[in-house]
Amino acid sequence: MKTSNEIRGEFIKFFADRGHTTVSSAPVVPQDDPTLLFTNAGMNQFKSIFLGDNPKGLKRAANSQKCMRVSGKHNDLEEVGRDHYHHTFFEMLGNWSFGDYYKKEAIVWAWELFTKVWKLPKDRLFATIHDGDDEAEQIWKTETDIPHNRIMRFGDKSNFWEMGETGPCGPCSEIHFDIGDEATRESTYNDPVEGVNGENARYRELWNLVFIQYNREKDRSLTPLPAKHVDTGMGFERIVSVIQGVESNYDTDLFQPIIKELVKMTGIPYDGGEAGTPFRVIADHIRALVFAVTDGAFPSNEGRGYVLRRLLRRAYRFGREIGFKEPFLYKLIPVIIDNMGSAFPEIAQRRMYLEEVIRSEEERFGATLEQGIEKFSGMVSSSAEKGKKMLSGADVFALYDTYGFPMDLTRLMASEKGLSVDEAGYEKLMGQQKERAREARKGNEDGLTPEGWTTLREVCGTEFLGYDNDSASVNVCRYKAVSDESGSPVYLLILDKTPFYAESGGQMGDKGILVTSSGKEAVVEDTFKWNDLVIHRVKSNSVLSDDDLKKSLTASVDNAQRIATRRNHTATHLLQSALRSVLGDHVQQSGSRVDHTGLRFDFTHFRGLVFDDIAKVETVVNNWIMNNSKVTTELKDTAAAKAEGATALFGEKYGDKVRVVTIDDKSKELCGGTHVSHTGEIGLFHILGEESISAGVRRITAITGAAAVQYLIDKEKASSTLALMLKTSQDKLTERAQGILDTVKELESKVKSLSAAKAADTIEELLNDALHNGIALPFAVKDMGELDKDSFNSIIDAVSDKLRSKKEYVDVVIVIGAKVSGGVMFAAGAGDQAVAEFGVNCGDLVRTAAKRAGGGGGGTPTRAQAGGKDPTKLSEALSDVEKILSEKAERKS
Repeated sequence: MKTSNEIRGEFIKFFADRGHTTVSSAPVVPQDDPTLLFTNAGMNQFKSIFLGDNPKGLKRAANSQKCMRVSGKHNDLEEVGRDHYHHTFFEMLGNWSFGDYYKKEAIVWAWELFTKVWKLPKDRLFATIHDGDDEAEQIWKTETDIPHNRIMRFGDKSNFWEMGETGPCGPCSEIHFDIGDEATRESTYNDPVEGVNGENARYRELWNLVFIQYNREKDRSLTPLPAKHVDTGMGFERIVSVIQGVESNYDTDLFQPIIKELVKMTGIPYDGGEAGTPFRVIADHIRALVFAVTDGAFPSNEGRGYVLRRLLRRAYRFGREIGFKEPFLYKLIPVIIDNMGSAFPEIAQRRMYLEEVIRSEEERFGATLEQGIEKFSGMVSSSAEKGKKMLSGADVFALYDTYGFPMDLTRLMASEKGLSVDEAGYEKLMGQQKERAREARKGNEDGLTPEGWTTLREVCGTEFLGYDNDSASVNVCRYKAVSDESGSPVYLLILDKTPFYAESGGQMGDKGILVTSSGKEAVVEDTFKWNDLVIHRVKSNSVLSDDDLKKSLTASVDNAQRIATRRNHTATHLLQSALRSVLGDHVQQSGSRVDHTGLRFDFTHFRGLVFDDIAKVETVVNNWIMNNSKVTTELKDTAAAKAEGATALFGEKYGDKVRVVTIDDKSKELCGGTHVSHTGEIGLFHILGEESISAGVRRITAITGAAAVQYLIDKEKASSTLALMLKTSQDKLTERAQGILDTVKELESKVKSLSAAKAADTIEELLNDALHNGIALPFAVKDMGELDKDSFNSIIDAVSDKLRSKKEYVDVVIVIGAKVSGGVMFAAGAGDQAVAEFGVNCGDLVRTAAKRAGGGGGGTPTRAQAGGKDPTKLSEALSDVEKILSEKAERKS
């Protein structure tokens, strides 16, 4: 049986032998497309070519692209693992022609690879074409030996591809494979439901060949393109399952090593049916987590980080179904590295980091899961009190959104308690959340869509002049007029050349000015990359006409900002080397942000830095700055640069040639950013702070040059002012501050003693009031006014001790309430006899009070505590409790 690694290799070799350039996979976390959470197709990294920009002159390409899809019509996360062919993470095999070969070669090579190299049975293959594509049909009939009745026509819905509302598009031809019983093939393959392109899993689409030959215009008409392209995509997991002769993708060698490890860890055999769902979910999700985290994503509460957190929590939750009580996902990482590390070596290079991030996130969710179960119990109690038999949609959604409980888990837990769930209400809230996410993504687009561009000149790559020039004469190739939030006109410009640096590698884009030939000025607010195109975001008080933009413009960078950015960027390189020198070679860059105001550097390290660590790092960097070392840049082959030890950033995609920035023997990095010529130009480096941003990742913020000098001046001024206020010298500030703290501590101790004495008097007063209330049930309910939390707790603790230890108080009930820290707190204590004879339940009493004040809580029949949000309801809440206790006393008497 062919292995998946062999199948991937044969695909790449097949097209390399036919003149295709083998292109490495782009990161699964997109670097230059804000409209995408994750890379979701092989063609993503080639969008700029389809939009008309091909500076490298690429004609033919092939690769295996890392992809993730976690939403959309066919990618409902809750279904992944329940069926056998949808995944969150997958590979997409593809070959492309950019204005080179076309339909004939694409179809013939696809058929040759399937039937001659991989020897798929021809009688199980079907080809679909667009119902208007006679050319493709003729090629299938004359250039391959597929039976003609297996060539099937379909409309736009199934066999026409479009990049957007407008832009490049064209018909496609798909190859499908029948995994079913050949005895029923003739009676089913042409059925609109049971057959090819129907709603079934029998006839599986394996390969989609897209022929990009038109441009969709605004009026929805189609205009033939001058250069025609081919864009193909084949789901790797599906083709592996077919070649390996298994019906389920999870039975291939891409997933079986993970599943077998789970079997080994749990002692539970794998079942290919419903019982095996936890195994499949875990196997799918851990692959997605490994590749996304490797390429720079972190579990968090927003954007792609939120997606990763959901994946991890769903996998962890399914792990509990097969016996896992502790973190386990991180233990599967070595299995994935052994299986896929040869094809994607970056996952092996980040093994320690991956294990730390995923283990820490599992630990965090383990605690959250317990909180969620407690929250669920509260919801059940609340429903019972209200006499309801259904959990509300809002409750179900809260469990999903906050604690990671999917609908099916909440439904199961609710049924065990005799409750149903409001699924319609849940779906409504889920739909609203998805709509908010869609709107947020649309906001990120900011006009960055394929349609609406005006072409003035052919685009063939924007030449960057900024290493040597801060101004230049430039020409507009394409532009698009959009509006900002206030409705003011904004122009997106693609230039033939530019002195403006486009945001990449952590360095923010340049700002500056464009001047037209007629003297109109426009402000360049930002420069960034979108699908490899360099975009200048420009704002002008005057309308820029076609005539203005057809003529040459003068582009000038804000030089003061450029110089400050250079300082900060070179300092970032020195900082990374200093961190490795002080903390160890395990330190690796996980991200950065560099602009004219300062720098931010994220790095792998598994504990916080103490003051001495920070001081050492800062001293090392400043010593290197004072050495005034020369900063050199060279253009080298990427492989050669890495072989020389140059540091590369994980998740960054590099071309065949890279700039290598070297600072003596201190630093050598692959970097396309702008830098100073000598380290002395940085002037001064100062670390402002260090913090944790996720498990195993720390962040340092720092400043350089004039900003660092001004910061130290301001700090000196603050220190001098403080010394004057405290009537001491600056060198004795610490000693003076310690003396003040000691005095405060002593005074706090005295206050605490006085409070304790007052509390003792209050307790005796409460108990005395209860014993002399003149009714059958001795109780006291008291508003304690305003207290701090410690005083409040000490009073109820002392009351509870008295009720337990003194026989004369066995039938006494004490309830107190107080305003605490802007809210309100309630506490209750009861003797055993009050509980047994009068049915007193302190948990019920404080819940009643807290509910009136907009809060909640609970406890045991003899001791309970609760809190509320509205202190104005304190009096009413205590009145509710007093009424309950009075009624209990009356019933007894």
